[in-house]
This record gives sequence, C-alpha cells and structure tokens, in this order.
Amino acid sequence: MPFVIYTLTGCLLRRAALVLVLASTVALGTSAGESAAAAADIFSVGGISVDETADTAAAARTVAFRRGQRAAMDTLLRRLTLRSDHGRLPSINNDRLNFLVQALEVAGEKTSNVRYLATLTVTFKPGEIRRLLREADIPFAETPSKPVLVLAVQQQGGALVLWDDPNLWREAWSQLQLSGGLVPLIVPVGDLNDIIDVDATQAAEGDPLRLSAIARRYGAGDVLVAIATLSDDGELIQIDIAASRIGSPNQTSVLLSIQSTDPLAVPEVLRAAAADVAAAVEDSWKATNIIEFDRPGRMVVAVPLASLEQWVSVERRLNSIASISEISLISFTRNSAEIEIIHFGDENQLATTLAQLDLALEPRAPISPGADPFRSIQTNQALRIRVLRPVAP
Repeated sequence: MPFVIYTLTGCLLRRAALVLVLASTVALGTSAGESAAAAADIFSVGGISVDETADTAAAARTVAFRRGQRAAMDTLLRRLTLRSDHGRLPSINNDRLNFLVQALEVAGEKTSNVRYLATLTVTFKPGEIRRLLREADIPFAETPSKPVLVLAVQQQGGALVLWDDPNLWREAWSQLQLSGGLVPLIVPVGDLNDIIDVDATQAAEGDPLRLSAIARRYGAGDVLVAIATLSDDGELIQIDIAASRIGSPNQTSVLLSIQSTDPLAVPEVLRAAAADVAAAVEDSWKATNIIEFDRPGRMVVAVPLASLEQWVSVERRLNSIASISEISLISFTRNSAEIEIIHFGDENQLATTLAQLDLALEPRAPISPGADPFRSIQTNQALRIRVLRPVAP
C-alpha cells in the first residue's frame, strides 16, 4: 500500500509509523470480511421453496437442489439487470451453475421415501456472476439503495386518502413482496405516529419537512409518493397513477393510466399497477448505477477523520463498493487520510453510491500554503469524502 512518509524526528516519526501500520492492519483485516458480507447480501437469494418427487428421497433432493439453484440464479440475474435485458440473460449448464454457487442453506427440510421439501437460500460467487454477465455483454448494477418509504395516496371524488379506510391503493402496496431487490421498499403501518407525521394532503404536495420526518423514523433514505386517482362514470373506471421518488438524487417519476369495466377487478388492477411502479423505480435506480467498466476513473480525495476507528469504518464501506477497483493510502494523519481511488464510471455515479453508505463526496476548500507543514503533496485536489453517519467498526 503506497503512502508518503514525511521527514519527522524522534518519537514523532515512530508514532506516525505505528499509526500508519495499525490503520493498515486493522482496516485490511476488517474490511475484507465486511466487504464479503455486503456482497453476500446482494448475491444471496432466499425463500426458494422446493418440492420434488422421484424414485427415492435422495434423487428427489438432487432434483430439488438443482431446480432451486436455477430459480435462485434467475432471481439474482433479474435483480442485477434491467428489465429490457431480461430476455437475453445467459443460459448456463448444470456444471457451471454448480461452480457459480458459493453456499447453500437448507431450512424446513422434510422427506418421505420418494419426496423432498425444503426452503433454500443460495449464495453465489460475486466475481463469477460479474464475469458471467460481462461475457454476455449485459450491463448490471449491484449498488443497493437506502430503503424507500412508500406513501400510497388514493384520490377519489376530489378527496385524498392516506391512512383512512378504504384505501385500496395502500392495500395493494401492502400485499406486494417488496424485499429482495436493489431498492428496498417499505410500506408504513399507518399507526398514530404515522398519522401525526404526515397527512394525505402533505404527502400529495410533497411537503419536505413532513416527508423527511416520517422517512427518518422508518430509517428510509427518501420517500416514494404514489398517487392513484380513481374516477367512475358508471361504465368505465379510470385509474391514473403518478409516483415520484422525493428526496433522492435519483428523481424517479412514473405515470400510468389504466381502465377497467369491472369494479370487482379494481383491487387486482391496483396490485398489478403497484408492482409496475415498484419495478420502474428499481429499473431507474439500476440504470443510474450501472457499472461502467469502459469508463475507468482515478481520483485523489481527502477524508477528514475524528478517530482511527472512523477510518476503519470508512475504508470498510469503500471496499464494499463494486465500482471501486482499488484504494491506495497516500498519507495518514491524526485528523485526516488522503487516498487514491480507482473506479469505474463518473464522479456523479460514485457520489450516488457513496451516499447510500452515508459518505458524501464533495468539494473541499483549498489549503493555503504554509497552513500545515506536513500536509500531503496532493493539495491541488478538490474533493473530500465526508462521513455523514458514523458506523462502529
């Protein structure tokens, strides 16, 4: 790991060297494990139910594992790629599928003489999955978004409804399976705290104070305000949907218009519409965070620090980012670190990724000559990474 050593004397030199060695040793030891854990979350697919019958339970188990792994692979590849590319996802044989699997977890296992039932969690090898998609020339993203809180507002007859019943639109969102993608979606429970935080009008108008209050309480990064307007002329039910992701640099807007002649079909129509909106939000996030391997970049940034533990936390987070290929420590002092980052994509894309880890990439004020005799030689660089939320190492 390259770094600059300044001319220091006596115990100050020994102390500086000790700090550098300690920082490097602790960070490398922890960040590798944390990076692997973060990747495992993205490249792990759970809840795969298998139920197979064969001549023997052992044969049924073999078939169940193979089909379960293939179903998990399909889920993973769809998770990482755009909907427009799902039709050309690579087809792989059983031997390569087995090679791509890193771990298999089995729960709820039941067997008879000829039958095997279980629920599988399959974890794939991140590097090999990336290789598979790059070989197929299919762009992919793997940066998870912070959770997004969904406020489903129904408008009918001029009245706005959020927490009150009936709200078929909110019910539709509540019935969706919203986990497992790169954009975790949360539907609030609608309790007294939610009612106090924001009402239907404030949500529809995008009131920033009210939306940030409820998002913060749910641990969400931003809010998706989805408004479904229902009108009925006696013969045709018109459903117009407008959804906007508010509070995110990835400002997604989705518009849908649906018609139905059957009032009893409206709940199912709304469920399908909610699924379409959720998929569009996820697709927009992926498109913004596609790893651009054909656009390598390099930057030197300063990282202001309050402690050695904070540096360990920052490096761990940086090592979990797939679009960063290398991090080199240039200099390290009690108050800051200066690092070189080699990455794919532009600065805006990297800034969006960093923000999901509570790290802000922002300009820093130039350092006046003579202000610090031990400052890095990279003082002409104008970027820094600021820690927005400390995380214990």
